[in-house]
Amino acid sequence: MRIKFLLYVLLLLPLTIFAQVKSSHAWGDRLLLGVHYGFEEDYVGDRDNQYEVAHFAGAKAGVSINRQLYGGIQARFIKARNFETSTQNFYMAGIWGRYYVIHPVQKVSSNRFGLFLESGFMLGNYAFENRNFVEYAFRRPGSWYIPAVLGAEFRVWSNLTLEGSCNLFYNNGGSWDDQGIAYLSLGLNWHW
Repeated sequence: MRIKFLLYVLLLLPLTIFAQVKSSHAWGDRLLLGVHYGFEEDYVGDRDNQYEVAHFAGAKAGVSINRQLYGGIQARFIKARNFETSTQNFYMAGIWGRYYVIHPVQKVSSNRFGLFLESGFMLGNYAFENRNFVEYAFRRPGSWYIPAVLGAEFRVWSNLTLEGSCNLFYNNGGSWDDQGIAYLSLGLNWHW
């Protein structure tokens, strides 16, 4: 049900842009569509002995609130495993807000480089526990996450940007050492 709702919102989001075509305000002036891939790996001692691996694939859609601030919806799909468990699939979905310190795609700017901060709130079923310094992933519906993302963008063509970011997630109210998620990601954004 949640996935259907997110898909409907994603499909209807471009209509807000067309409604704002003749407006001089920044609200809804731009649409941002993005995808990214992140990878996290850790091991104890030898890399092939005790290890954990997680892959994060994300998609987001949002509109401009003002010239530097965007907001919208996002989803992440996670594949996680370790040396004792097989690969399991998880998800996160929620809202996000992004503030551009330097914007790479603006009508009045010639910058090709951008810098941003991002946060939001997400719900999902991805959780894990640490046993002897190794993460054991398991399903926990209703898990919550607060992301903190620091990233940079480089405009490669017209409205297309290449994004690199550091993603940190505080989740489920536990300590950062036991419940924190951190990974680097690479992605593409389309500013329409």
